[in-house]
Amino acid sequence: MVRTRSIRPLSLVGSCLIVLVLIGCATTPESGEVASVEPIAPGRGVDDFVLVDCLLPGQIRQLGTRMTYLAPRRMVKSTKSDCGIRGGEFVLFDRSDYGSALATLLPKARSGDPVAQTYVGEIHEKGLGLSAPDYASAASWYRQAADQGHAPAQTNLGSLYERGLGVPTDKAQALDLYRRASGLTEDRLIFESTLKAQREAFQREIAVRNRVAASLRAQLKSATAAKPTKTGSGQARTASVDRAQLQRQAKSQSLDAQSEAERIQKELRAIEQLKQSEVGAPGDSGKAAQLGKLELTRREQVRSLLDTSRQLSQVQ
Repeated sequence: MVRTRSIRPLSLVGSCLIVLVLIGCATTPESGEVASVEPIAPGRGVDDFVLVDCLLPGQIRQLGTRMTYLAPRRMVKSTKSDCGIRGGEFVLFDRSDYGSALATLLPKARSGDPVAQTYVGEIHEKGLGLSAPDYASAASWYRQAADQGHAPAQTNLGSLYERGLGVPTDKAQALDLYRRASGLTEDRLIFESTLKAQREAFQREIAVRNRVAASLRAQLKSATAAKPTKTGSGQARTASVDRAQLQRQAKSQSLDAQSEAERIQKELRAIEQLKQSEVGAPGDSGKAAQLGKLELTRREQVRSLLDTSRQLSQVQ
């Protein structure tokens, strides 16, 4: 005789485990994604050296033998050509020409894209290509992206509230935005899972940045070696044009890495503020541990980004 047991409703712990599995699946890199971090072969087009914020389509995943679901769309740093091959949508921010960058970004920002909105906010906050910083406009753009849950915009908007730039000084509002951006949670397992996924995503991003930096150096060395001849002057002129485009990409990506490092430094400032606010609060030891791990992760990211920026700034 085969015994059967009645199926009981899922316990709270069981439900949480399923949630964690789903979170883990949603943040798992695509099969072979890390393998894409290979040197770009010489002779490829300039688009292979243009870095973009690529929104990849959601993937159909399977949980167990019966349940399938569509994973959330993921934002990754990718080359323009690779993003197109993978069917993604991208936001291009050319930091070598802020005037044209703003004109390119505004349509996407007005249509509700939070990444474009954050970039437009940054342009106004720093006064990039403008006559002067416009903190009120920066706050407006950051708020639109922050309301959609975009963490970088939440950090940037919180920084404006903390300093009273473009908005009234409001430390409480700043702290609230910092908390939302930090991902702090009462559930340690969810926090650890999220932080691990962030670390892995950053490692893939910095690998792509460094791959493109190395390839830019190789391509520029090749372009510099091309000299005009009586029969090959046209080819030399083409090499000169390519060299200028490659130098432009190197400058843009150096500034992009530097800007990302500056944004993370704002996060570190936010972590300091959160640490002070959590002292003596219920459960402060758990939150302090989370903040400590987050701080170590962000400091390592800043160092990596500044190192990449230096490499690119030396590309001639």
